[in-house]
Amino acid sequence: MTTLTHKIYDFLTWFWHKVFHVPIRLAVGYDNHVSDPVVTVIFLHGISATYKTWSTTISQLSKNPEFKQTRLVALDLLGFGKSLHANWLDYDYHDYNQALANTIKKLKITTPIVLVGHSMGALIAAEYVNANSSSAKHQIIRLILVSPPVLMPDELARLPDQVYIKSYSSLHRLAADVPAMEVVAKIVQRFSSFRSDYIKTAAFAKSMEQVILNHQNFATFTKIHVPTLLLHGHFDPLVMGSNLRLAAKRNPTYLRYQSVIGHHDISVGKRAKIEQELKRAIKDGIKN
Repeated sequence: MTTLTHKIYDFLTWFWHKVFHVPIRLAVGYDNHVSDPVVTVIFLHGISATYKTWSTTISQLSKNPEFKQTRLVALDLLGFGKSLHANWLDYDYHDYNQALANTIKKLKITTPIVLVGHSMGALIAAEYVNANSSSAKHQIIRLILVSPPVLMPDELARLPDQVYIKSYSSLHRLAADVPAMEVVAKIVQRFSSFRSDYIKTAAFAKSMEQVILNHQNFATFTKIHVPTLLLHGHFDPLVMGSNLRLAAKRNPTYLRYQSVIGHHDISVGKRAKIEQELKRAIKDGIKN
């Protein structure tokens, strides 16, 4: 999209959503439209990715007869895939929460919901549950948070020392001036769902600033009041497992931490744990 085209797109979408107050929703990449589902599973991808992060996981679940009454929905987050990618958005938790709530309403989901998030999507899922804890209409019965990049406030003060911050946030800042950063981005793609196409976008820069580097993330995890599984890969270069273990220790009633062989992306071991946890969620959904 050329600069002029994007400026026109920005103006038109701003006018449509701000002046006419049309709700902002997330694009639905996948929906199996199950009849009479007992549980709905909503998948959220990470930064600089799309709903396709979950393609293999969804394909595996779809072949399992135990999930025949489970509605599977995979969404594109704001700024990525086919969702709204306007520069006037803040790409903060408020924007993501509102868009997710509007999407759930549009999809007419009335069953209990399981939110499954990867990386930044895991952070958004955790914040969404806390922000909507008093809503009984769309009951979130379980969270499955895969590779959530939770940093402690004191770690955020030492960003230059964090390898994954150098790998991610610096890409956006340098990409415009240093073509070689495209090469670095492609290397990062090898161990995550990260797509280099987005590193020059406002969505990437603002999401990194407002969500991934948010000082309240650890506190958010300690306040979760929904049964939650934290999944971490042994060899994940982007997530500090010690922070996830500490969050689980601070919130033992609701958080469980498990580490499996794998890196940042959705490995075979992580898919097995996700499937196991969803089976528990289905039982909870039937009880409700």
